[in-house]
Amino acid sequence: MKKMIFKASLAGSIALVVAGCATTNSQSSVEIPSHFAAAPSTEEATEIAWWDSFGDPVLSRLVRRAAYENRDVKMALERVRAARAGETVSRSALLPTVGVSALGQYSDTGRGPAFKAQSPDVRREGLGLDVSWEIDITGRLRAGAAAAKAEAQASADGARGVRLLVVSDVATNYFTLVGAQGQLDTVRAIAAAQNATLRLVQARQRAGLATPFDVERAQTAALQADAAIPPLQTLAAVSRHRIAVLIGDQAGNAASIVPWNGDVVVPPARAGQPAALLERRPDLLALKAQLEASNFRRQQAAAEWFPRLFLGAMFGRDSLELNQVGIGHARFTNASALLTMPIFNAGRTKAINEIAEANQHEALARYEDGIVRALEDVENSLVALQDERQRADSLRLAATSADSALGRAQSLYDRGQIDLLPLLDAQRTRLAVRLGANASQTQLQLASVRLFKALGGGWQNFEPHS
Repeated sequence: MKKMIFKASLAGSIALVVAGCATTNSQSSVEIPSHFAAAPSTEEATEIAWWDSFGDPVLSRLVRRAAYENRDVKMALERVRAARAGETVSRSALLPTVGVSALGQYSDTGRGPAFKAQSPDVRREGLGLDVSWEIDITGRLRAGAAAAKAEAQASADGARGVRLLVVSDVATNYFTLVGAQGQLDTVRAIAAAQNATLRLVQARQRAGLATPFDVERAQTAALQADAAIPPLQTLAAVSRHRIAVLIGDQAGNAASIVPWNGDVVVPPARAGQPAALLERRPDLLALKAQLEASNFRRQQAAAEWFPRLFLGAMFGRDSLELNQVGIGHARFTNASALLTMPIFNAGRTKAINEIAEANQHEALARYEDGIVRALEDVENSLVALQDERQRADSLRLAATSADSALGRAQSLYDRGQIDLLPLLDAQRTRLAVRLGANASQTQLQLASVRLFKALGGGWQNFEPHS
């Protein structure tokens, strides 16, 4: 027995060396730039709790609630729990399995002594302890346990990604809500001014100082301003409903979400180093863990070509009675060793290795694609934020100029120095520019959120403290 086990271990050791030489671990070959093209080179890292950098306490409160109460986050955490349990299952294969067995048997013929001499009543009882163990001579089980650990890590990183998406969605819908309310205030104020102009023109018509055509033009402008209100009300309501669901509530309770009435500051863009994305973005962390798991799965598949050694033992006690006469009690011990190795299985082992190799190549390509897409996301977000900031500054100045022009036009019209058309043109210009300025400010806030999302930070704030 000992000689057989020694030979099996020697064969397994040789197989392990061969398997290790036959499989290779795939690693990304994507070259990471030293800095982002759309941002100056800096060592300064991006914000972690980036939602706080806007200076909006309502936003910060909603983000923190969503990070814990959102249902997608809760489902992702349950997937993590299942994956970690799967890791335990895989790791348990490395250790012996111990079980207990009990036997109770009784047969009664129900006939007289003559029959019992030929078919006696039998009572048998037994209790045993079973031990079985697969000795991992090729590293197959260790590779499987390592792969399960990497897959559990990928699941945990995936949950972090879900949390980051939820946080980003809360900020996006919050700023959409704030922007819609700002637009509503602007449109209502302009609509009130244009309705006042309409009443003024109607009074001038009654005095013979304006024509019916002037009244129709003023009425058209007032109705257009009124028509811009319902879509903005819808946008505000839908944004509120989405936020309510994201924070784990219901759309019917969305009225309790009241944005802050203070000034929101768009924080400066600090992109940090591109290499930091690989350690910060949850999707890249998950893809890296999946690649690591595929490397171990390929090692596990390669070990299918080589022997497997199983050890088993049974210890116990057995007792027997015939016709209520004790025959005796016996202790038993049984030990065994089994060495198996595939010779022919119609290509199954080869197919297992081809599947593992293909999965490994796919995981590598998916990880490298994720890296270049992440770099693209950040570059696009940096460009969009910079351009939107310039646009917002220009439109803010244009809105101030349009307000001043409208005031002068209104004064000239009141003194009868211009007719109605220049006044209506000034009102339309002010409406368009003011709405554009408000929309640009909202887009600037949304662009900032997209940049923070592309940089991948924020989930660290909600990790359990060890």
